[in-house]
Order: sequence, then C-alpha cells, then structure tokens
Amino acid sequence: MKRILTAAAFILALAGSAAQAAFEDQGAGARAPGLGNAFTALADDVYAIYYNPSGLAQLDRPQFSTAYTRLLMGLSDGTNLSLSQLAYAYPIKNGRQGTLGFGYQQYSASTLYSERTIHLSYGRLLWQSDAGSHLLGGVSLKQLSHSFGSSPEASNACNDGVCASGADPVLSGANTKSAYDADIGFIYRFPKRLQIGLAVLHVNQPDVGFGGPDKVPMSTRVGVAWKSLWMSLMGEVRQEQSPVGTTDRDLILAAERFFPTLTSGQFGLRGSFGYGSRDFEQITMGLSYRINKIQIDYGFMMPLAGVEGTMGTHRVSLGWHFGAPTPDEEITQELLDQARALREGHGPSYGYEYAEELKPQDLDDLRLAEVRRLVETRLYQQAHEALAKFVKGQGMSTPPLLRLSNRLELVSHYYPDWSGLTNPWEHVAVSGIDNFLRGHDRRAMLKASYALNLSRNDTKFDHLVAEMETALSLKAERLAADHPRSFIDEMLYRVEAANSRNEMQTVDALLSDILDLDPSNYIATERVGSMYYILGRYQDSIDTWEKALTQEKRSTEIENIRRYIELARERLGGPKPAQQVQPVVAAPAPARPPVLAPAAAPKPALQRPQAAPRGDVRDVERLFQKGVEHYARGEYLQATAMFMRILQIDPENAQARKALERIQNKAPESANP
Repeated sequence: MKRILTAAAFILALAGSAAQAAFEDQGAGARAPGLGNAFTALADDVYAIYYNPSGLAQLDRPQFSTAYTRLLMGLSDGTNLSLSQLAYAYPIKNGRQGTLGFGYQQYSASTLYSERTIHLSYGRLLWQSDAGSHLLGGVSLKQLSHSFGSSPEASNACNDGVCASGADPVLSGANTKSAYDADIGFIYRFPKRLQIGLAVLHVNQPDVGFGGPDKVPMSTRVGVAWKSLWMSLMGEVRQEQSPVGTTDRDLILAAERFFPTLTSGQFGLRGSFGYGSRDFEQITMGLSYRINKIQIDYGFMMPLAGVEGTMGTHRVSLGWHFGAPTPDEEITQELLDQARALREGHGPSYGYEYAEELKPQDLDDLRLAEVRRLVETRLYQQAHEALAKFVKGQGMSTPPLLRLSNRLELVSHYYPDWSGLTNPWEHVAVSGIDNFLRGHDRRAMLKASYALNLSRNDTKFDHLVAEMETALSLKAERLAADHPRSFIDEMLYRVEAANSRNEMQTVDALLSDILDLDPSNYIATERVGSMYYILGRYQDSIDTWEKALTQEKRSTEIENIRRYIELARERLGGPKPAQQVQPVVAAPAPARPPVLAPAAAPKPALQRPQAAPRGDVRDVERLFQKGVEHYARGEYLQATAMFMRILQIDPENAQARKALERIQNKAPESANP
C-alpha cells in the first residue's frame, strides 16, 4: 500500500501544474554522464544529438549507439526508474555537407509513468578561418510525449490529505500529452587545443501539462574543453528556471584520459564533480573500452545531497562506427575471388605476358619504321595500310606480322585516326592501344581499364576494349558507376589487401602499376615510400620520397614528405649525401642548424627550423585509433601512414614511434633485401 501511495504521489508531482518536473534532463549514453554531462563544448560523438547538435559536424564517419540506464537504484519505495536510448549519426559526403542525427529516448517509472523523446538533428561547419579556427552550428527538432498508467487513486481524489469520493480531474483525464521542442547549439574550435560550446535546450519551452500549464524550462549551457593528445578537461555552467520559480545554476568540472595499446584496444577513465543550486552536489565516474569499430562505456553517478538511500545511477552503452572498413568491406567479392584464383594458380598473374611465340611483330623492327611512325602519330588506318604494303613488298607473311596486322585492323576499325587528345582519359586510352599493338597485353588491359573508368560514356572505346578482351582472353576491369573509390584508390586498397596477406611481389607490382598509370600521383608515390619504409629499405624510401618532392606543389605536403625523409634518415643513422632536390615551394622560416644534415654537405630539403606541430593535436587520438585498427587487421601500410601523420603533428610522440617499430618487426623477413 505504501508503494502505491508513493507512486501515486510521484505521478501527481509529474502531472501537476506546479511541479514542472517532466522531461528533466537525465543525460544520454554512458560516456558523457561519466563526465557529469559536461559535454557541451566537447560533443565529439553521436550523443552530440542530445547535448549540442553542432558537435555532429565533428564526425567524419557514421556512428550508432544504444544505451540503457538504471536511475537512482535502491529507492525505498522500490520504484524502477529506467532510461533506454539509441542514436545514429550520418555525415553527408564525409561531413562536407554536414551531419544528420536521429535519437530515440524512452524514460519509464515502473509501469506508472513514461516519457518518449524523438530527436532529428543536423550539424555542420559554418565558418573556418585561415588560421584554423572553426565555428560549428546545429539544431535539433524533438517530439516530446509522456503518459501515465491507471491507478486506484484516479477514481478517489485527495486534496491536502482529505480524500472524498469522485475521480481525480488529472489522473482520470487524458493520459497522454505530446509537444514539439527544439535545441540549438554552437561550438567554436580554436586552432590548437581549446574549444568552447553553447547549447540552448527547450528553446520554445513546450507545454506538456495534463491538467494545466506545465512548460519545460529553457536550459542554457556554456562549456569549455581543452583536449591534448589522450586527455580532455572540461568545465561547464548550466542555468535554468527551477520548479519553485528561482534560477538554478550548476557548475561541473570533468576530466577524461584514454590509455591506448597497440594490440589490445584503448582503455578510458573519466570522472567529474558538480555542485550548484538547491543542494545539487554529485560525483561521477566512467570507464571505456574500444577496439576497431566497437566502443563500450560504463558510467556511474552518485548524488551527494538531495536524494538519500540510493545506490546511484548506473549506465552502459555500446557503440559502433562504420569508417575504416574491414578487408571484406574494402574489397568486393569479385576481387576476393580473383585473389583466390591467383593464389591457386589460375588466371594471369601480375607481371604475366604472353609467350614469345604468341606476340605480334615488334614495332621497333627497323623495317617497320614507317608503320611505327604512323602508330605513334595515331594514324592507325594508314599504319595498317603501310604494314600491308610492307608484307606485299617482302613477299612474305609470318605469324608475328599477321598478328600485328590483325591488331592494327581491329584498332583502325574503331579509330582510323585519333587526333587532338583533349581529355586525360584519351592519353591513357592511346597508351593502352600502343601497348596492345606492341604485344604488352597485360599493360594494355590495365590502361584500357583505367581509361574506361575515367570516361564511362564513350561507347566506341568500350566496344574496342570488348574486342580486345575476346582477342586476348583477358578481362578489363569496369568499376560500377556507384563504386565508392576511383580506379587509382581501388588499386591502393588492393595494395593493402595484398600486404595484409604478405604477398609482397603483388604489392610491388601493384604499386609499379599505379605509378605507371599516373606518374604524377603524389599519394601513390608516398605510399611506395611508406612500403619501402615498412620493409626496412630506408634508402629506397628516401629516394622515392625525394622523387615525390619534385611532383608535389602544396607547401604543407612538401613539409610532410620532408618529415618522412627525416624519419628514414634517422633509421639509417644519419643523412646520406644524395642528389640535391629543390622543393617546388620553399618553407620560409628563420634559419637554424638542420635536424640531421651533415656539416660538409647539407641537404636543402632539411635546412629548416624546428617546425611547430603541423595540424590539430586533437586529431592525434583519431589518427592513432585508425592506425591501431589498420594494424589489428594486418594493414601495415595504412597503419604506417597514420602513425607518420601523428609524428608530423607531434614529432616527439613516443607511442607513434613505438608503433612504427612494431610494424617494422611485423614485416615479412623474406621481403627484406
């Protein structure tokens, strides 16, 4: 009986016009509550939906999370207060057009009372300065709905302890009430570690009362966050109208620290202390574990005043992100089938060419100088006629000459001449035709595949390639129109897959093909250097990166390459005199002794001051996490790129250096020279 009366009083408090206790903020997830909900300035995960929608703009990959909470366990009346939540965020075009968020929350007090909140949120970058500051903005639209169940007290109204017959006007009326609500938020990120946040919740103060007005009070929150590598410090001030008509002001101070490991994921520890109006005083603690795509959080909140006889609030959440795909997600099933066929010895492997007895006549034959000239000027019909004239004049027709004639006839059928190369894909296509005529069949199909994917709408070239496929029994690769990667990027992903299988010959061949397809591709050149670095071939990596210096024009990327070269020279034990490479864009700075340059023959690329960390230190944690994910899947090349980027931001980062050493120890011994 005592429990029923207590529960009834609880419902009346929620439903009455004076209490204004409906939709009180209970926090979201388990990580932010472990920080005392001081999340307004940080807001760097999917639960930004609930705290500050502008934080969604910080996400660069989709995230999903679900959470369950037991509030104030151990209440004397046995009431079970629970909170269930889920949240999903989707960056549009990798966040370049903002991030959408969806949230669902269900709060229940046993079977007697419940609240439901549905969020639709959006956050995006509003402004960015040349110095690196960012202004983020966001908004959440919400539907609030709450209801209460039936109880004996609904038909026996009481007033000031006096009960009389008759129904209670509130509890016997409509038992569901809905309203619409809105939140807005902003985050300003300074160039370095500091960011500040502002969130205004319940902007329109929706009326959710049953028997009379009951407006959810507006809540204003201002926070500051300082984030350095693996630690975050937060402070937040909150202000809102209290149920008794005064203004509540609360202050929360919080800290979070992650402890990453290379092979066992990351462990997190956090806590907070808060105090404020009307005896608000609490401590919170939290734990995290994350590896690859999964993060598990636990949060504990204990009020130090106001509520007695409770074992605190316990929360747990489980989250996933969908970036950094696994090898099965990176490579289509078709590629896996092809790789399996290669391992089993079926089909042409990289470096394969037809046997000499199947090749056409060599165009470099001095007797075919005129044919070669016409081919090089892309006059294929005339070249075919010149070859026929040569055969007739010689009075002979050998099998190689016949094969060359057949190939020229096929090309000239579609392209009697190809004048005026105006598009990049045409240069690649012509190079493929030249390799086809010279009997370099694998390279011909490789370049034809690249040209097809650069120009998907040229049906004439597509038909020519189809004829080449039939003639050579080789298959060109046509990526789907909605394929998430370009042709070059797809090949780079295959480099990672081959590297994870320790197929180093395939890795070398693929990288060679990429450079052959696009010699000016800075990313490909950088990856080649990274692969040599992984294998301990430091001089090869230096030579490759020095070549990249002549290709790259962006000053920031030039600085990155220089740092790579320094790392490789450190591994060699000092710089090795080599051909001087002049960067395209010099890095202006006051002179100082070079980092590793020899006294006798300094290298211009290394004559620079001690550079300040390049990039945002807040990115180090994300880069390390991605590096660990790639390492765990055996994708050592991508992992190396992540850890090297960290060293550009923080040159003294011991964990990144240790990770690079660990990767080198993992590299196949057979691949070392």
